[in-house]
Amino acid sequence: MNNRLIINFLRFVGLLLLQVLVIDDIRLGYYIHPYVYVLYIFLLPFNIPNWQLLLSGFAMGFAVDLFNGTPGLNASATVFMAFIRPFVINAMTRRNDINENEEPSLDNMGAGRFIVYSLLMLLAHNMLLFMLEAFSFKLFGIVLMQTLLSVLSSLMLIIIILLLFKKNKKKLI
Repeated sequence: MNNRLIINFLRFVGLLLLQVLVIDDIRLGYYIHPYVYVLYIFLLPFNIPNWQLLLSGFAMGFAVDLFNGTPGLNASATVFMAFIRPFVINAMTRRNDINENEEPSLDNMGAGRFIVYSLLMLLAHNMLLFMLEAFSFKLFGIVLMQTLLSVLSSLMLIIIILLLFKKNKKKLI
């Protein structure tokens, strides 16, 4: 079995369980809803075919929807995020800067570009998710506030997770 397939499967299960069993049970107020399960889509290899990317996004979003009882909300937002991912990566990087067989990460893209990449992806995901949840433009101010605060909290948790599971740990001293 392919080593990358095993890693992606474990990542899928680990992030799904972290999201639905831990993160979703933490109440941070009405406006803050961190989402770490999207890290699964962030870290898929650069050269993944688009159909696999979209299918992976649907599978992860649908699994979160099954646990949360939100039929289609997370699935649609995650598929949208998977759809725009190639465009965001192409806008963020040059072909010479990346190895197609690698995955986006703090090391491969550089911290600055990875954070911008994550911010754009989280903004797209959260804005669509909260707009679909509200299903009204009258609540746009609340949706915008939820999106901004949730993006910041999600990004903070994602960076912490990436630093905790970093492959080459260097001494900070």
